[in-house]
Amino acid sequence: MNATLEVEVEEVAQACVIAALRKLHFSVVQRDATLPGPGAIEAWKGMNRIFVKVNMAVSPAEPRSLTHDQEENLRNQAARADSQAWEARVLLGPDLELAHLEWRPLE
Repeated sequence: MNATLEVEVEEVAQACVIAALRKLHFSVVQRDATLPGPGAIEAWKGMNRIFVKVNMAVSPAEPRSLTHDQEENLRNQAARADSQAWEARVLLGPDLELAHLEWRPLE
C-alpha cells in the first residue's frame, strides 16, 4: 500500500470511529498526537473520558492487534488522565467503506 493510500485509509477509519462515538453520544475532543501511534482519539461523554486507539485494515486483510507495549502505553496514558483505554478495530471494504467495527476495552 502506498503512503497516500495509507493516509486515506487511516483518515476514513478514524472518521468511522468518530461517527460511531458520536452516535453513542460522545463528544470527540481531539485526535491526540501525544497518544501512542497514529489513530488515537480522545472523547468525552458526561464525566467519562476515553482514549481510543484505532487499528485498521482494508479487506481481505485484518486489523493487527495492538502490541503489549502499545496496550500498556495507552492504559498508562489513560490512567494518568483518569480515563479509560479502548481499542477500535476497523475493517474497511475495497472501496474504503466500513465493513466491520469492533470495540475492545483495554483493562
